[in-house]
Amino acid sequence: MENQPLRDEDANLHSKPKKFRSTSWKVFLIVSIVAFGAVLVYSEREKRDNREIQERYHGQIQTIEARLREGNCTEASREYAAAKKTREEIAQRGFYYSFDSHAKQAHAIEIAECYAKRRQYKTALSILEREPVNDPDGLLRASVIYENAGEKRKAREARAKAENY
Repeated sequence: MENQPLRDEDANLHSKPKKFRSTSWKVFLIVSIVAFGAVLVYSEREKRDNREIQERYHGQIQTIEARLREGNCTEASREYAAAKKTREEIAQRGFYYSFDSHAKQAHAIEIAECYAKRRQYKTALSILEREPVNDPDGLLRASVIYENAGEKRKAREARAKAENY
């Protein structure tokens, strides 16, 4: 009994699982390669999109600074509003910029100073109310704007906050 040759149906039973295993291995390999390729394509696309949005944001900051140098407060303010939206988009993507506070506060105070130089104190004060200043330099600069606008109490408060730092 031990040396009996395999019957045809026994041979078919043994060959089917091997065929199935080799096919499943190939499918697994193909699916893995496709998935890996998709991840690479998605990753590269995300990198490109992130780079583009960061470049747009940096361009907006440069435009704000150029408008401030020109003394064009209105255009600087408009570009600042656009930069805030871009910064929010960047934050939604999970990025954090260390210069966020600079872009958020320093440009706001610079725009407020631009309006104050033109004696448009109402606009300058509305910017200070919308974009509170929290660093010592900004508080001192805000105190000067408040002082020139006739807001003596707010000027003293800003100066006192700056001194407490």
